[in-house]
Amino acid sequence: MPSSVMTSSVGAQPAVSRVEHPIATAPVPVLLLDTPTAPSARARTLASLRAQTVSVALCASPSALVAEDQPILIVVLAGAVLDATACERAVWFLATHPAVQCVTGAIAQVPDAEAMLPCAAQFVAVRTAAAQALLAPGDALHAATAIALVIGVRRGSGRGAGWISEPMIRTPAIDTVVAPILTDARAALQSLELADAALIDLATSGVPVHPQQRLMPVRAPALDVRLAPVKGMRVLVLVQGFPMGGYTAFNADLLPRLAAAGHAITTCTTEWWRSDWRLDQVRATSPDIHHPHAVVPPAAVPAYIDWLISSRRIDLVFLSHTMLGLHCLPFLRARHPGVAFVDYVHTDWFEAGMYGSYATMALQWESQLDAQLATSHALVEQLVRQGCAADAVSAAHIGIDTALWRHTGPRHAAVRTSIGASATTLVLLFAGRVSPEKRPHLAVDVTAQLLAEGHDVVLVVAGGGPLVQATHERGVTLGIETRVKILGELDEHTLRHVYAACDVFLAPSEIEGIARSLYEAMAMGCIPVVSDVGGQRELVVPGTGSLVNAVHDDAALYLEGVRPFLDVTARAKASAAARAHVAARFDTTTTVQTVCEAFARAHARRAARQAVLPSAIAEELAVSAVELIRRHVLRSLRH
Repeated sequence: MPSSVMTSSVGAQPAVSRVEHPIATAPVPVLLLDTPTAPSARARTLASLRAQTVSVALCASPSALVAEDQPILIVVLAGAVLDATACERAVWFLATHPAVQCVTGAIAQVPDAEAMLPCAAQFVAVRTAAAQALLAPGDALHAATAIALVIGVRRGSGRGAGWISEPMIRTPAIDTVVAPILTDARAALQSLELADAALIDLATSGVPVHPQQRLMPVRAPALDVRLAPVKGMRVLVLVQGFPMGGYTAFNADLLPRLAAAGHAITTCTTEWWRSDWRLDQVRATSPDIHHPHAVVPPAAVPAYIDWLISSRRIDLVFLSHTMLGLHCLPFLRARHPGVAFVDYVHTDWFEAGMYGSYATMALQWESQLDAQLATSHALVEQLVRQGCAADAVSAAHIGIDTALWRHTGPRHAAVRTSIGASATTLVLLFAGRVSPEKRPHLAVDVTAQLLAEGHDVVLVVAGGGPLVQATHERGVTLGIETRVKILGELDEHTLRHVYAACDVFLAPSEIEGIARSLYEAMAMGCIPVVSDVGGQRELVVPGTGSLVNAVHDDAALYLEGVRPFLDVTARAKASAAARAHVAARFDTTTTVQTVCEAFARAHARRAARQAVLPSAIAEELAVSAVELIRRHVLRSLRH
């Protein structure tokens, strides 16, 4: 490693926490560290730099840093493929953490604890002043320069690099290149009597212990954001996150289709915890994805969202199941009067541990919205009864791509054999989040009763959640554990094969809007036996399956819903009817059209519907939402 890096000190820390307003935008300087590997390694990294959401400019050597006036420098190892928003997020991290001199971040699909040192070797954003102090103009760049800078910062400042937990590196450089760098780095750390862990400061992305009382006074760094030509609108999508479940499956399916319809999509998660189930479906068409809580302090999250609207020249903000987004509406509307705001209400479920009811919040924030969408006509009617303007809210069923979700042949014999089912076995399916409101215990109880009556039955449980172990244990208690097959979370391709192998979709949920899994099941020819809640009767019409009164937590009611389909002939008839009904009325093309129409309607009426609150009140509402999330995360960590 360059001796200058190991011996130089780092300059004084900035005295203020405010980032000055930029006079003009400029590219972010990048030092690309070549390696003695094939030229393709450099080409991969250059391609990922060209695909960044902000402009970057290669800096040829340390001598070029002498005249560099941009405050942040990116250093990346050839062969590493960066996430599309990596450079932008790294600059924002340093802009809002003035005491931190450099930052690195996670590698996709690699446990954080195992990846910290390799991350620092492949990607680091460092304050240019610190790099200028550590790299002499005559130093030659080599593969170890990135981690040498991090070690130099640690030695001089006494604190490690900041840490961004959301993936910054999509694909790492090859092991044969990284391994010797890490060996040299560990030797250097040992000589300084430092452990590996001393190189990363995890506290920079931790949950604050003190309550949030005001928004952080942040101004955007001077970044030149790349805007691609667009035929439709520029849309910022605010989502809770990407946890496993129907809510995420809907978002992961809709957003690429909105992009295909000509809209430019920027996605921003509003919760603290990392969740990326099916996020790659969105990334494939719209890689402009941001996780503010992993990048900036909680009190700066509203400013980050504000930046996304300004820098992307957003026409419309689409909220999908986000409490923080709703609470930020007055703050964002006041700052962006030309932007339209649309909310999508998935369910009336009361999330007792944190938010309350999203349907209630949709009503409370109606004055700040230009249009509202809901998953069913039943939910639309409920919102209107409670006070929403009838001309501002409409139904956009979740829908399903019936060309993709379809049964293409005989029930999958191989899958049935793997779960111990014969051609005549009745295979029940519970698919979705295995959580209290879904009542998976009732599915196990129905299976036990049918077996007790002498029927050949198998229950398949496809999904993850807090009650997976309890569901298994209930099967053990009832002595039917060999007939309860828990498959865990499945990718969409595998899930379709499972649907195709099952006969009856059993969903005894306590509450739903309309379950996404219900669309999937019926499209695949699974006969629905589901709770009569939300708008589910809009899908399950006579002849397609059974609706069950969900008021009582009683397996006997669902057992009676299954009985008509114990007969093979009845099953075949209902299966065909279920598929035909969904294909005729609930294909996703209709959903996309309805959403796009709502976008156009909202954009046309935004000026007439805007209600502006005093800025102090608007900011206080945003602060209260940030604080609510902070407390919820701390409570979850304690448990």
